Amino acid sequence: MKKIIFSFLAVLLCTFFIAPAFANKDNNMDKNLMIEKLKNSTLVIYKNGKIEEFKEKGITPLLNYTDKKDLKGAYAFDRIIGRAAANLYAHFDCEFVYGDVISKPAIEILEKNNIKYEYKTLTDEIQNRDKTDLCPFEKLTKDCRTPYEAYAKIYKKIHPEKAIVYFSKEITPEILIKMYEITGKKLTGNVAVKLHSGEPGGNNFLKAEFVAPLVKYLNGTIVECNTAYQGRRNTTRKHKEVLAEHGFTSIAKTDIMDEEGEIMLPVEGGVQIKVNYVGSHLKNYDSMLVLSHFKGHQMAGFGGALKNLSIGIASANGKGYIHGGGNALNMWTCKQEKFLQSMADADKSVVDYMKNNLVYINVMNNLSIDCDCNNHPTPPKMKDIGVLSSVDPVALDRACVDLVYNSNDSGKDTLIKRIEDKKGTLTIDYAEKLNVGTKDYKLVKVK
Repeated sequence: MKKIIFSFLAVLLCTFFIAPAFANKDNNMDKNLMIEKLKNSTLVIYKNGKIEEFKEKGITPLLNYTDKKDLKGAYAFDRIIGRAAANLYAHFDCEFVYGDVISKPAIEILEKNNIKYEYKTLTDEIQNRDKTDLCPFEKLTKDCRTPYEAYAKIYKKIHPEKAIVYFSKEITPEILIKMYEITGKKLTGNVAVKLHSGEPGGNNFLKAEFVAPLVKYLNGTIVECNTAYQGRRNTTRKHKEVLAEHGFTSIAKTDIMDEEGEIMLPVEGGVQIKVNYVGSHLKNYDSMLVLSHFKGHQMAGFGGALKNLSIGIASANGKGYIHGGGNALNMWTCKQEKFLQSMADADKSVVDYMKNNLVYINVMNNLSIDCDCNNHPTPPKMKDIGVLSSVDPVALDRACVDLVYNSNDSGKDTLIKRIEDKKGTLTIDYAEKLNVGTKDYKLVKVK
């Protein structure tokens, strides 16, 4: 009798400690009912008293749901949960998941992200439908280190027409490296880092100590070109002094790319200009990080990746040529639309020349309505927003503009007015027409 009682207690204890913990915070949800519904569906999601059922196979129904709604606080009942699905549940903070079939890698992901789970059948891996190899999405996400990285890969696979833009609210030197790495694009060879050296007197530009870890990580050379207007950066000698004064020469090699003149790049399909004049040293670089401080601009409406890629890489003469819509003598009198079109044309030429060996990062802090080329910029009215990265400059700038417009910060009004007064978003439109990139993007939040 004692043995029977002991055995019963042992089984009871094992059941209590070993069985996956199901924690139903919503007392109105019937777990057994959800599992029963799963017999006629591929995915059942319960959230806030509402049940949604899906019939499509594969990862598609889950991806479609998360494209419109959040999984935070939700209970998901899924036919098959591999590492791909587990990463989606983790990225969107699902409360609990149940799988008819679940893989060991999926469990590792769920446990790492503190998601409660139950399952009917455990398997080593999720195979394809022919049982001849791994499921394609399992292969796709096998080497992903984070849920948001896996989510971006899955989303891009399902929606190849969309660009992926990564976004973090954190603004630190460390996040710059993370935002570069997450793009998945490795810059190789002789790497240029194009940033704004900052006109002395202004204080909003990206500081040397802020960018130093990323520049060193890339073993990059900080590159700039001289300005087309009077100031402290319109000659190579003075510009080098500014680079030293602002601390850039102490963190990395620096290069004024038009120190020895310029080279001419053709503009395929250009609307306003058919050639673009850039610093001749551009030919010395195999790849480039376009590291931009996103802010307003007194001539272009705003400055971001597209402006840094066009005006920033143009020689002093080339800057005037772009501003003048193909005639440097018209630099200060050119019609606004022609100037914006010329910037997009210049973008096209550089992207083609660099063979897309480019990564773009925009830092949205010190959001003045004025450019860093202004030695007395208007003080920022908006609070800092974050850091964004992409391999698509059009999508990146569009995402930044959208974040400004969608912000709850009342200080956005002056920046929006500057953008609209100068018709700034036309550059984005023209660059898309030239296939520099796409405005159709997916914003992926980096935690």
